[in-house]
Amino acid sequence: MPWQTLCSSEAIADGQARGFDTQGRGRPNVFVMRWQGQLRAWHDWCPHWGTGPMAWRRDAYFSGDGEALMCHAHGARFHPLSGACTLGPCLGQSLWPVTMRVDDAGGIQVDMGDGPPLPAPAPTH
Repeated sequence: MPWQTLCSSEAIADGQARGFDTQGRGRPNVFVMRWQGQLRAWHDWCPHWGTGPMAWRRDAYFSGDGEALMCHAHGARFHPLSGACTLGPCLGQSLWPVTMRVDDAGGIQVDMGDGPPLPAPAPTH
């Protein structure tokens, strides 16, 4: 899959995140965040919930204290740089990273070739 340009790297300030709809489905499926000067891209998908979106309102991916990414459906907190769950129902799991780069013009580009695993089907009795 070709690289998709999302926005200028300057469009995301430190401590902020922004969601993007790379599939044209009307809701974000990936978000890019900057924390402590570093950019990361994550699938907008909580490993506990098995779906997205994680934000309770547009681009609201950070916790109130700005120290963690947060799934607002269940309160799970994730380290912004590693994606590891640090609190909540998905301890031991992580956010699913998106391959990202910044091009020579400063544009944030993502490669959406890999995605999070689909949730396991419900058992039948």
